[in-house]
Amino acid sequence: MALSIWMILTVIFSLFYYGLMLNYWWNWSRYPKTTIEKSDFKTKVTVIIPARNEAHNILNILNDLKAQTYDSILFETLVVDDSSTDDTVELVEKYNFKNTRLIHLNTFFDENGEPLTLKKKAIETAVSLAEGELIMVTDADCRLPKNWIELFVMVYQKEQSALIAGPVIFNPAETVFEKFQALDFLGMMAITVAYFRKNVFNMCNGSNLAYQKSAFLAVGGYKGIDHIASGDDMLLIYKIAAQFPGKISYLKNEAAIVKTAPERKMSDFLQQRFRWTSKSGAYQNKTITRDLGLVYLFNWIILINVFLFAFGFRSILVVFIPQLAFKVMVDFLLLFSATRFFKKRELMEVFIPSQFLHLIYIIIVGTLGNLIPYKWKGRRIKK
Repeated sequence: MALSIWMILTVIFSLFYYGLMLNYWWNWSRYPKTTIEKSDFKTKVTVIIPARNEAHNILNILNDLKAQTYDSILFETLVVDDSSTDDTVELVEKYNFKNTRLIHLNTFFDENGEPLTLKKKAIETAVSLAEGELIMVTDADCRLPKNWIELFVMVYQKEQSALIAGPVIFNPAETVFEKFQALDFLGMMAITVAYFRKNVFNMCNGSNLAYQKSAFLAVGGYKGIDHIASGDDMLLIYKIAAQFPGKISYLKNEAAIVKTAPERKMSDFLQQRFRWTSKSGAYQNKTITRDLGLVYLFNWIILINVFLFAFGFRSILVVFIPQLAFKVMVDFLLLFSATRFFKKRELMEVFIPSQFLHLIYIIIVGTLGNLIPYKWKGRRIKK
């Protein structure tokens, strides 16, 4: 009797999961590709790069900004150093580009007289000093296309958007583990776009993000969410979308892709995902929380069914085999569509092993992500 009830639950949760993934695929596919048009560029832009111990990356991104096709008179770069202990500061200070400024975050203090730290404080501080009307934010370990600023300004001037999000991919990816991360992240990009089409704004990536300075200030910046170490992107977009309805855009074009490296070690990968998961409880719109919960439970059901089969409950195969078969089908549909759009079809080579890795990491991260502290940039962050 108990097994029969469990099999029914397996079917019910499986149907919900298949419906969710098909919904993602449909909305991702139907979101229009951003058309690149010629524009009379006149917007003043401030690019903000929070940095902590990024000596091995900082010159790459500064060179990418120096090579931008956007008129250098119209943009400035603010590198915000968060108490780096390597050569980050020295490298920025010696960098020869007239519109690059270095901000020492530890010279600013909170209401208790303590030095400001962490990414949200870095961005808030830089925004307060920014001269541009459009703020563009990325990370020090990213690589930028040469027309990155132009593309965002094009969308901004055409649509007068309060916030614009763009795609991020993991590249280069060489090992199976790195390709798994890259494929999984492309899936996240597609799901993000799907939510945009449904007017659900709780997902974006802070490595490729732009917003009006006036919009950021109008919502009080990170006020109300500043107690959460992560969430400088996902929690901010909700605040801006709530106050500026109809003014949120996604730059869906492969020319706007920002690239960043995947994690090399499993421990670093898990720390990264723990950090991302830590902000899930702060979502105001519970649609994504519900969807994440469904995916989490669905993966647990798969794992439990594996154990049931291993311990001799052979009848579970009646629902278990279709459960796995349809999961592979709907996951493949979404990921193949995403890899084709981003011109990364080679990542589908690891689709099958990624199915197993994804199952394990969803269970581990989903279980521990909101329970244990994680490390970020050498700091231990408590929940």
